[in-house]
Amino acid sequence: MSPEQDAQRKYVLEALAGYWPKGADAIAQLPIPIIESPTTLPPTGVLVALPEWAEDIGVDGGIFVPTSVCQGAMPAWQHVDWMAAAFWYLDGTAERAWERNRPVHSYSNKLIDWDERFWARAWVNRIALLLRRWAAHEAQQPVAVLCGRLPLPRLILSHDVDAIRKTMPIRLKQTAFNLFNVLRHLVKLHAGSAMRSLVRSIRFLCSRADYWCFDMITDLERQHQTRSHFNVHGGWAVDRGFRQWLFDPGYQPTEERFAAELKKLAADGWTIGLHPSFESWSAEGPIAAERERLSMAIGIDVTSCRQHWLRFSWQQTWRAQERAGIKLDSTLGFNDRPAFRVGAALQFRPFPHMSNRSPCGRTRFGPAGFPRPRFAGSPAPPSASSPAEPPFGL
Repeated sequence: MSPEQDAQRKYVLEALAGYWPKGADAIAQLPIPIIESPTTLPPTGVLVALPEWAEDIGVDGGIFVPTSVCQGAMPAWQHVDWMAAAFWYLDGTAERAWERNRPVHSYSNKLIDWDERFWARAWVNRIALLLRRWAAHEAQQPVAVLCGRLPLPRLILSHDVDAIRKTMPIRLKQTAFNLFNVLRHLVKLHAGSAMRSLVRSIRFLCSRADYWCFDMITDLERQHQTRSHFNVHGGWAVDRGFRQWLFDPGYQPTEERFAAELKKLAADGWTIGLHPSFESWSAEGPIAAERERLSMAIGIDVTSCRQHWLRFSWQQTWRAQERAGIKLDSTLGFNDRPAFRVGAALQFRPFPHMSNRSPCGRTRFGPAGFPRPRFAGSPAPPSASSPAEPPFGL
């Protein structure tokens, strides 16, 4: 095993530590093959059939992994480097290589010819369940006795506050989208649909609307005894350029009514994070300034964020956030589809690549829409008190 492979395995064991609270020794001693896994683009994958005693952990009896971590085109489950597979997902190995041309900014349709099954499930969580079950099978012990109990399921709600009123940029962007639909219907000779889209476009452009939804959201959440997370734009200090005017939220956190509402939310148990501006994804300066303005406006040190429009670069965004004082990011998702972008539903720190070390010591990251606790945003596996210990349906 090379030093790099050893470091990657230790990283996986730590990232998935919630699955073995009694320690990782039994997992580390499993006879998992060590396979050199060169990066191929676009990546190819295979659904590896699991043994009978672990079939319930998979989807259709298997776990989908990149072929680069397998021995053979249709490998038996014992011939898969499960540690390398988990690392490949968590590290975004293939996307990092793809980004050498330019960031895809969270649009899956720019990952041309990629197998969508990579994003369909939380495969890393299932790999962790398999390793638990395998270790218990080898030791002939109950899995909860050997590895410890699994965490309880948690579902995290979050909101990106993109608007609190209907602004001219919103009118223009939505009208342009509606007019595009008019043209699309006309090309297909769907005159009725084109007319309806045109009417909707004119109505949206000319009508008034109130986007102040805080009372509705908080009343609903109180009824269900839950609290959510709001990501709020940090505003601007000087006049904005056209792109910022068009793409960024059109409010300031210092607006009296808005700042009072945010303080009230925080006092009542809701949490507040930053929603950094459209152009900030690669620069620590704007993120730091926006974080400071928001923190001062509401009297709370804001240390979490999700980038506006999910604008994201593997090489630049996390580094910029960490230097700006961000400790938890939830940008990692796709803008054009619901998906597990790294095949995981959990919170983790990125691997310390030599070229991008800065975020790895203090900053944690999770999938978009899942901003706070470990296994955030999706149900974690059910309690280990169940003898069969069935996996969750991710």
